[in-house]
Amino acid sequence: MTRIAYRQPEEMTEQARELTLKRGNLNVYRALANADKVFTGWMLAGQGVLTSPVLPIRLRELVVLRTAHLMDCPYELGQHRDVARTAGLSGDEIKAVTSGSDWQTAHFEPVELAVLHLTTEVLTTRSVSTEVFDQVHTALGSEATVELLMVISRYAGLALMLNALDVDLDESARLPIPPVHS
Repeated sequence: MTRIAYRQPEEMTEQARELTLKRGNLNVYRALANADKVFTGWMLAGQGVLTSPVLPIRLRELVVLRTAHLMDCPYELGQHRDVARTAGLSGDEIKAVTSGSDWQTAHFEPVELAVLHLTTEVLTTRSVSTEVFDQVHTALGSEATVELLMVISRYAGLALMLNALDVDLDESARLPIPPVHS
């Protein structure tokens, strides 16, 4: 049970209400909407993360699931398992990436393995080795590498908030997958 009451859309500013309803009126947004002064900007930044064409959606969802697992965040795992399936991940791939080490022996592409390694290293050591960083940077380039780190940061921070607030996974509502704009 959440530790702070969920805001109802009619209690939000117009822009916060529009962004919340557009994203599915999920508990995560209704909980975070309690922070009136920063919520709208936070939502707009998240929209950028979810719609950027720089990282393929499959790669982004691998990172989100790995982050959710490492941050022990049931809410993110519950929402993003569905998104990951839509992004083309199989049940076995989802199971592997949300395990302790099965992702290392699963049949992921080399760039996917490099990104999963970077995600794991950043979240478990708070840094990344030159070898792992260079492998990802060579494969993705500067823009995608920085965006990847932004995705990790966003979902790690969100996991901390969701866990601290004890946000309930929505019974049936799931995160809509926004279209990717070129």
